[in-house]
Amino acid sequence: MRKWASSTAAVALLAVSSPAWANEDVMKLSQDPNNWAIQSGDYSGHRYSKLDQINTENVGQLKVAWTFSTGVLRGHEGGPLVVGDVMYVHTAFPNIVYALDLAHEQKIIWKYTPKQDPSVIPVMCCDTVNRGVQYADGKIFLHQADTALVALDAKTGKELWKVVDGDPTKGETGTGAPLV
Repeated sequence: MRKWASSTAAVALLAVSSPAWANEDVMKLSQDPNNWAIQSGDYSGHRYSKLDQINTENVGQLKVAWTFSTGVLRGHEGGPLVVGDVMYVHTAFPNIVYALDLAHEQKIIWKYTPKQDPSVIPVMCCDTVNRGVQYADGKIFLHQADTALVALDAKTGKELWKVVDGDPTKGETGTGAPLV
């Protein structure tokens, strides 16, 4: 009984203190409209940008400044992240992640190509999409199709850690953007 009571107390304490664990780095970055450090723009999920360079008077004059091809021809459902002068772009399967230097058009800072078994493709829901990466505390988080959650160093693209949270042989796949 004592063990159960302490476990219950620990869970209650965790529930009460959870808001203090919010990613302060992303919250601070989100205050600057030049950053887009989370898939939905902020933790409220508004998907609204306070940038005002494009308006009803000049929208018709927009022209393509540059393009970038990931080389993957399947669905790209998650948007890029922008943190400072770096844009993080991800792909559908095989879930490649690129870091692009926005100060130098089309310069690739790093590229991460995970090694995944293509047998995951037939069990994936909704094509081979991936709905985004997440930035937090100097890391890029990717939930791969094979259910591996990977943390990459945001500056180098080096894999810092990986944990598998599902089994594609049982129909479990990872397509959602992590939320840190």
